[in-house]
Amino acid sequence: MNRLECIKSMVSKCKVAADIGTDHGYVAEMLLKDNICDKVIATDLNEGPLNRAVEHLTSLELNDRCDFRLGSGLTVLKENEADALIIAGMGGELIADIIETSKDIALSATQLILQPMTTADRLRCYLYENGFKIIDENIVKELHHYYFIIKAVPGKDEAEDEIYYEISKILLSKKDPLMTEYLSRLLNINENIIRSIEKNNNSDYNEKIEILNRKNDKIKELMKY
Repeated sequence: MNRLECIKSMVSKCKVAADIGTDHGYVAEMLLKDNICDKVIATDLNEGPLNRAVEHLTSLELNDRCDFRLGSGLTVLKENEADALIIAGMGGELIADIIETSKDIALSATQLILQPMTTADRLRCYLYENGFKIIDENIVKELHHYYFIIKAVPGKDEAEDEIYYEISKILLSKKDPLMTEYLSRLLNINENIIRSIEKNNNSDYNEKIEILNRKNDKIKELMKY
């Protein structure tokens, strides 16, 4: 399953889905073709991508079930206007900023499907600390990149340990083979960093080595679990 198919598969059946940063409109197409939602609000910050989505979805005769909007993040929506919010293909910190800027809109939705391209840990941390509960998560690999798709709902939850910001507790419980592969890669990256800085006797570097060693010990424990 590729990244976009995985995003689509995690959206629960609903009336209206908002595809934030729709780009070509591929996710909107999948949702409408599979009748996961009755209507999609397809938004983008830039005219070029939004026009491409209009052209693409019109060519498939799906435009009558779409509402196209130009604007930033969730600011183009009203409260309770969309049941599902899909924010994909951006950095984790940017996704967190988009939610924070229009938190009332985000909290009025019944599901958020979020796919950070980077810093998934910062996004998980934000969700835990700002009134959202992560209820599902998947990992997909395209070329050499691992992507996390997070499903969150309004609610309260605690991470128990900061390591769960970086490493998904849900994916650990699923025993997903890709997650084991990802953790092995993470260990290798950390060990390479340790080896490269061990040559220095600077106390700051020694502190970094200690932090990475502690993190690696936790990762090894989680891999056993």
